[in-house]
Amino acid sequence: MDKPKSEKTITIKINGKDRPFQEKKEEKKGKSWDLRQLDSQKKQEQTEFFASIQTAAGKEADDSFDWILPEETEDVDIKEYKIAAPPKSTAKNGLSTLAGKFRGRNKQGILTSIFLAVFFAVLLGTSFGFIMLKLVFTDQAAETAVPPINEKPAAANQQTPSAAADLETITTYVVQGGVFSNSEAAQQIEEANSQKGVYSQSIKMGEQTFLFLGVSGSLEEAKEIGADLKSEGIDVFAKEVAFEGKAIEGVNAEEKKLAEIAPALFQSLSEGAASASLGSSITPETAEKIESRIKTVNELQADQIQNKSLISVREELLNASKQIDTYQQSGDAAAAGKIQEHLLGFLAAYQSLLQSGGQ
Repeated sequence: MDKPKSEKTITIKINGKDRPFQEKKEEKKGKSWDLRQLDSQKKQEQTEFFASIQTAAGKEADDSFDWILPEETEDVDIKEYKIAAPPKSTAKNGLSTLAGKFRGRNKQGILTSIFLAVFFAVLLGTSFGFIMLKLVFTDQAAETAVPPINEKPAAANQQTPSAAADLETITTYVVQGGVFSNSEAAQQIEEANSQKGVYSQSIKMGEQTFLFLGVSGSLEEAKEIGADLKSEGIDVFAKEVAFEGKAIEGVNAEEKKLAEIAPALFQSLSEGAASASLGSSITPETAEKIESRIKTVNELQADQIQNKSLISVREELLNASKQIDTYQQSGDAAAAGKIQEHLLGFLAAYQSLLQSGGQ
């Protein structure tokens, strides 16, 4: 047999007591009941159930539901929270950051302008100060630098001019090509002789200009040299000529030595030049004199000879001596002509020194 279905019971707890509610269902009598009547009956029963609950709640004033609510506390402090502002970016170092802060505090920009002006003035002044300090240290270092050591003392390199030097009179024998009242005429004859391969030197003495073609240690040798030149179609004659000596001013010790030895050396070289021009060998006595006197000239300090005329005197004597050596070694006639050329150059420089008085 089928067991009857148990009736459903709803239990509600009111004021700590269980109040059961049983839903009673009448047996369905037949299948002819209308479904609509069944639903209405259920709704009516539910309405009556909830109405009974409300009535029971009204009758029993002491009965109440157990409502659990959080108790209010008066002493609880409610903390106030503020919305945090976003973190500011780290300020950058530099003049732009400082200027920005000043512009924020001072809208007109007066303080910013003053600060920047002062800052740049200090910076500029400091920079100039360091530059000047560096220059001062550089100058001091240059002053304290050890000067280069000279091979010779300063006193030895600088010669003070002496009072005077006595130039001796030079008496020599020359082959003369003419005497002219102006230098232009002498130069024309000089150019004509050069075209014939003969060297000549014009020297002004007083108001006249003399043209010389050679020198000799004696009048006889001068005449022989002149005779050879005449055979080449050049009109010449031999004569004795004196270059009057005098005192010259404003020369130093080295220049004075050269001025004093030059006439004697010239005489020795003239003797050797005459022998070379005539194709003869230079005597040992003449060669010895030349060697001894040229050694003295070579020992002079060339850098101390500042007078232009004395510089020319020294150069002509040294070159004549070299040509003498060349002639002695080879017997070359061209070397003999070079000896005469340098000795005539010496006479021109010596005459210029006499006329200038050493100035």
